[in-house]
Amino acid sequence: MKKLSFFVMLLNLAAGSLFAQTEIKPQNPAIFCEGRTIQKENAISFCYPGTKFSLNFASETIAVKLKANAGYYAFSIDGGEFKKFSTYTGNEADKIFKLTLANNLSSGFHTVSVMLVSEGHSCNPEFYGFELNNGAKIGKYNTKKRVKIEFIGNSITCGYGNEAAGRDDKFSDSTSNFAKSFAGQTIKNLNAVSMVVARSGIGIYKNFGDKKSGSEYPMPRVYENTLITDTLERWDFSKWKPDIVVLGLGTNDLSENNYDYEKFALAYIAFLKNIRKHYPSAKIILLNSPMLHYQQSQDLMNVISNSKNAMSVLQDFKIYRFDFQELSDDPTDYGADWHPSAKKAKEMARYLSYFIETEVIKKKKK
Repeated sequence: MKKLSFFVMLLNLAAGSLFAQTEIKPQNPAIFCEGRTIQKENAISFCYPGTKFSLNFASETIAVKLKANAGYYAFSIDGGEFKKFSTYTGNEADKIFKLTLANNLSSGFHTVSVMLVSEGHSCNPEFYGFELNNGAKIGKYNTKKRVKIEFIGNSITCGYGNEAAGRDDKFSDSTSNFAKSFAGQTIKNLNAVSMVVARSGIGIYKNFGDKKSGSEYPMPRVYENTLITDTLERWDFSKWKPDIVVLGLGTNDLSENNYDYEKFALAYIAFLKNIRKHYPSAKIILLNSPMLHYQQSQDLMNVISNSKNAMSVLQDFKIYRFDFQELSDDPTDYGADWHPSAKKAKEMARYLSYFIETEVIKKKKK
């Protein structure tokens, strides 16, 4: 009996070593984070879509741990297409959501990226790290020679409802996918390192549905904070110095035909100057809105042109303007609530990426 018990103990030890995991805690410096985050004791808090956690590792399997019931994500292995998944378990009591992202990987090093693709301001997502095979190795995640881009925007940047069947569908996180937004696809096209500060409905001086005189928390005010959900913690702008800033705001200020043009114009140039104060060397691209038409569209483009000209008077010649085409009558242009579909966003990203390569960073096309 003693021999049998000893044999069982050895089997248990062997099984334990076979299935043991190596935890990569969220504060581990090997994890490369893109986005504004707050470091907690055993977690990282964040809220903006496009926030991403990447790791260079050697292991047969890899899993990620996230806050349960807190948004939609997508993951990519070795630079492949991002695959979307949900953290909603059907049980509100669940605290941690764990998902195995890959099994039976080949020997050698691989890369993984896990990205929030829905908006997190209402569910307060958290990242708890990765799990690898016992004895796995981690290496440095290489970002050398990659252009750094910050996107500041609204629902168009977020990828609002871009997987919905059409414009008559209502908004749902389940049909929103930042990876398929024009911003997400531009990041992919340029292999960029990114920062995203965007929320649906937000404006320069007036958020969607607010009064004509303006909003309490438009983008210029919340931009100074780390998270849109935390008004106390200020963002440290020395942590992130982008090469390019893409500013895509104005749709919500102007879309309801209930706006003060002068207030909007003054707020726009003031915010542009503030961005320049934070990023003295960055090139800044000012975007129009594909969702605006007629007078509203013209007013936005006038403000963009006037702001660009005003900055040039101040000897700032690193301001660019890029105009998207307005959404057409083609039903395939639309996702939920008349927003750009993933198909249309891919086209938008193609044109913007080409503009950045040829006019902003002046990279010659092969």
